[in-house]
Amino acid sequence: MRRKQPNILLVMCDQLTAIALSVYGNRVCRTPNIDRLAEQGSVFENAYCNYPLCAPSRFALMSGRLPSRIGAFDNAAEFPAAVPTIAHYLRDAGYYTCISGKMHFVGPDQHHGYEDRLTTEIYPADFSWVPPKTYDELEDEEIVAKGKVPFGVSSVETIADAGPLARSQQIDYDDEVARRAAQHIFDWRRYGDGRPMFMTVSFTQPHDPYVITREYWDLYTDECIDPPRTATIPLDALDPHSRSLYFHYSLDKFEVTDEIYRRARRGYYGMISYVDRKLGELRKTLEDAGIADETVIIFTSDHGDMIGERGLWFKKNLFDPAIRVPLVVYRPDGKGLSRIVAPVSLLDLLPTLVDLGGGDAGAFVTPHEGRSLLPLLAKDDPQRVTMAEHIDGGTKAPRVMLRRGARKIVVSKAYPTQLYDLAADPGETRNLADDPAFQPELERLLEAVEAIWDLPKLRAEVMQSQRVRQFVNRAMQKGKQRSWEHYPNPIEEHTRFVRTGERFPDVERRSYLPYADY
Repeated sequence: MRRKQPNILLVMCDQLTAIALSVYGNRVCRTPNIDRLAEQGSVFENAYCNYPLCAPSRFALMSGRLPSRIGAFDNAAEFPAAVPTIAHYLRDAGYYTCISGKMHFVGPDQHHGYEDRLTTEIYPADFSWVPPKTYDELEDEEIVAKGKVPFGVSSVETIADAGPLARSQQIDYDDEVARRAAQHIFDWRRYGDGRPMFMTVSFTQPHDPYVITREYWDLYTDECIDPPRTATIPLDALDPHSRSLYFHYSLDKFEVTDEIYRRARRGYYGMISYVDRKLGELRKTLEDAGIADETVIIFTSDHGDMIGERGLWFKKNLFDPAIRVPLVVYRPDGKGLSRIVAPVSLLDLLPTLVDLGGGDAGAFVTPHEGRSLLPLLAKDDPQRVTMAEHIDGGTKAPRVMLRRGARKIVVSKAYPTQLYDLAADPGETRNLADDPAFQPELERLLEAVEAIWDLPKLRAEVMQSQRVRQFVNRAMQKGKQRSWEHYPNPIEEHTRFVRTGERFPDVERRSYLPYADY
């Protein structure tokens, strides 16, 4: 007999590094609802995104594929409609699928298996963010003078702006995401067709700029903000790629003093506390709707943020603060290890959710690099392997990361190889690539990297893709323009209210959703 399929709620943040949360050792940031979820569920201590940039990371999560396998090279890469996603597989398994919030889908398909999208995107769905220069078009004087790779969205201004604001674009967006998600849960309970629900709720915070309302800003003081775990590294001592990012983010144009650092981190923590509150409200909605005891909750983020570690900010690098993300799995039955040290990644969510939803693993129609996390809830695997990529946005060539157990290697044809022992050096301050004692380990990891990636071929594929998308974007700006943006139909919101010819008590009573315990 087929087991009852649970509802599944996937809650995502944007740019939330694991090191900012108390469940990963932070002693400043206040997140009572995340803490409660972690206490009741399973915390993956070494979870990684697969690309330190929004769109490619989300495409990897949705598809279970490395970004390079599906052409997700940057924030303006199209997510092909023919790529199966979590939503497709769960829908095929009998689920109702919906999303409220950001997923940064690029291209004319703005659903990718979700039956309903409750909000629009916060970022463009077209090719307007294609990097203006390919690897071989970068100007020599920029590289020679500063090592700078041009073009980026985040910049030093979003650090300098840190402070309390009455409203911001991100607050507006996330308020709408939370409101529509909660309302939709109630509507699904009252008017649904009986299928279990897979809902994704995806917030844009705590993405920079580091601004938040006074309510959350005042949870902290500048004095209480913790110093970076890894102190600022002088510019001339930074590795070549980090030096490139320093100029890429215009950090040379503005001194991030200790005061500004504390204000930026304070704003970041305030945004996290905001998202934490929204998680608590969502759980209360599940309880009020009478489905809390039959809903699996997964909490994670698309990537991290350096938040001043090493003197760096934002993302686009492969150090842990930028790619290590929170991952908490809560199951109402309460079974499973409370802490799992195995390296895992967002690639693993597709097979995990199909597993949770009772889908047939034999139904996978494309390869996928992820593996279900459910076996790890019963037995840990500290030597597990996980992968990440950084293909474009502040780099002169593709960069890739492989972690096996506590050893982590970063490889690129444009930058020196980096090897770290995270058990002995969690701050990644000692590059062991040239240490004779680690040469056998280095060779084994390099062989594993070469078995996964053909870096020269990947470089050529990235440049060809960017040239094509640059041309298509240029052509689409001429003549009649058609938008790929999705906007939810506002009329549908009102069809549940009293309309002409309807009897008032009948409509009112039809909308009742009693408490389960009353």
